[in-house]
Amino acid sequence: MRRPTRLGLAILAALLVPAGAYTIYWYVVAGEIKDGVIAWAQSVRADKIDVSWQKIDVTGFPIAFRVELETAALRDDAVSRSPEIRVPLLSGTARPWDFDNWRIEARAGFSTDLAGASERVPVKLTAQTADGVVRSEPQGGWKLWLALQDASITAADRVRISSADAWIIVPATAPRNHTDRNVALAFNLRQVKLPVAIGPLGDNVDGLAFGVTVKGAIPNGKFAQAAAAWRDAGGTIELDNLRLNWGGLGATATGTLALDQELQPTGGFSGAIQGYDQILTALVQSGQMRATDAGLARIALTMLAKAGPDGKPEIKTAFTVQNGQMFLGPAKLGKAPRLTWD
Repeated sequence: MRRPTRLGLAILAALLVPAGAYTIYWYVVAGEIKDGVIAWAQSVRADKIDVSWQKIDVTGFPIAFRVELETAALRDDAVSRSPEIRVPLLSGTARPWDFDNWRIEARAGFSTDLAGASERVPVKLTAQTADGVVRSEPQGGWKLWLALQDASITAADRVRISSADAWIIVPATAPRNHTDRNVALAFNLRQVKLPVAIGPLGDNVDGLAFGVTVKGAIPNGKFAQAAAAWRDAGGTIELDNLRLNWGGLGATATGTLALDQELQPTGGFSGAIQGYDQILTALVQSGQMRATDAGLARIALTMLAKAGPDGKPEIKTAFTVQNGQMFLGPAKLGKAPRLTWD
């Protein structure tokens, strides 16, 4: 019996050695990850970004590394009226063989605040839950995908969002001129509940998706000063693939937005509109438009319409913002919302 016993012990020892070595490896790497997060939080203070938490821990042994932060907060002090993000419980998980991809989760949601100033009302974004993935690119830079549930945006009124996806892409190098990409963002919002109904369209937006690319460097400082410097350097915002579905209305658009000398939006967009017939019908039914006027408008619009990609009739048109006014083609829609910076 001695030989089988010795063989069993040898096999056990052979298994314990790599297991012990991996255990040591895991705890060493876990300590380095924890120290790295702390060092990063200290390093970004040079950029006036304050990152804090009440507790940090690294768990997940043996098949993952999970960084957990309790009562985490991030504040950008480089901007006047510092925006702040607060997360009750934030976790990031990576596999031992893949440290470029981290799955993040905020099971208790998060809130983002932008303080008000003079004429600008405070803005608050909240979500009941959030999860996503952060990916570090081999050439530098990073990407974030985030899924939000039961979100809301509160300014003067509250807008509720059933669910949303958001993407952020940050390049490896900072922009050197006004044509270089600064940051790209994309959003896909579903079932957006407005505080009040807007005419025949109602108060529920079925879907809104769009992407924006900010070009040009944005300096630190007060909002108005930073925006003016960005504008003077030729900074622009490119709008890509806007898609809107709202109460029978469908719209698509692309274009460019900038700031004028009064730091108000100016720009032009081209796109297409579907569902004008349903809107005219709803206007007549609600008493906001006479049937004869709707009939004339329907004839004129039908003459302009062409079949879209899905076969439905659509009208190609342009939307512009200039000198504080909004225009749909040649028709003036009214005053554009004013931006309040300070």
